Amino acid sequence: MHFYIPGSIAGIILFQTAIIAPVMFKNLDIKDFGRVIRLVWPKFFLIIAFLGALSLASTYNESGSQYQMIIAGFTFVMSIICYLIIPATNEASDTGNQKKFDLLHKVSVYSTVLMLIGNIAYLFV
Repeated sequence: MHFYIPGSIAGIILFQTAIIAPVMFKNLDIKDFGRVIRLVWPKFFLIIAFLGALSLASTYNESGSQYQMIIAGFTFVMSIICYLIIPATNEASDTGNQKKFDLLHKVSVYSTVLMLIGNIAYLFV
């Protein structure tokens, strides 16, 4: 069972980043895009955090490898961090603090990419 959850996490990340966000960006004006993305992204990270916690529990209960435990724990922790920096990212955007926005956005993007890679690798470690 513990292999299904990382697959779901990877699928959700791919769907959100490769389909949902680009389609919204292309088809909504920038103000509407900003409003919608601010509603979607926190839920995205909360769902990933919940699934990361389930993955951690499932991996532990089914005697997964140490690497799988690390990936599940990393997913949980990083998704919570990404969720928690959303208000600061939004504030930086609203106040025109581009340097702070770029830094926080990069943390979020790089963390999401690492979570994706980790949850794909979960199947092979």
